[in-house]
Amino acid sequence: MDNRNCAAERSGGTKLSSARAAAASPRNKLTRDQRYSVPVRIGVFGGTFDPVHFGHLRMIETAAVKFGLSRVLFVPARISPFKEEASTDPRHRIAMLALALAGRQDWSLWLGELDREPPSYTVDTLRELSALSLLDELWLLMGTDTLARLDRWKDPEEIVRLARIAAFVREPFSGSKRERPKITGLENRLEVFDAGSVKISATALRSDLERGIGPAGRVPEAVAEYITKQGLYSSVVARH
Repeated sequence: MDNRNCAAERSGGTKLSSARAAAASPRNKLTRDQRYSVPVRIGVFGGTFDPVHFGHLRMIETAAVKFGLSRVLFVPARISPFKEEASTDPRHRIAMLALALAGRQDWSLWLGELDREPPSYTVDTLRELSALSLLDELWLLMGTDTLARLDRWKDPEEIVRLARIAAFVREPFSGSKRERPKITGLENRLEVFDAGSVKISATALRSDLERGIGPAGRVPEAVAEYITKQGLYSSVVARH
């Protein structure tokens, strides 16, 4: 999410069509028919998920319980403006997410940031979701490292108006080192929580996989099998 510039793959139109097809099921789309009969809290968690790992999933589990989230939407981005490295093909990232979320009716994919014409911004995603979920309360989930630069995103005050912010503690942005950006309205819309000591990063995972070290214990078994079968992260070929 966070100011995702969707122009990264200028020749990737067919890839995005395939990505949409890979997740084309009713539970991957938020529609008015899927709304609950009473207002609920919906978590919104964006990222490249390259690959999705237990650090993501356990944080969501903690947030869902702590804040009473009835549903969580995982929002894969085409590219993050804060990352220099190109992301793996959206089709693979969506497939891995679908495997990781299998069996969780309260967790689903939302592909709006892959579908939308560039540029793509989190505030636009929240506006769209807010219009679809109407009276439901949106909770934007992120780490404290992301929170520290929230004031650099497009329309941060509008983001805070559209969604409450739940930030899980992520080193080294903790304790006295935790930065809280100066955004009007944030103070009363922010919750910082501890999601445990799961220290897994996608960057380290990719590095290990490129060196032949398996992902066991860091990703769901089905995701590990997919990575092996598809030969992901073993060469630059996997990213195109």
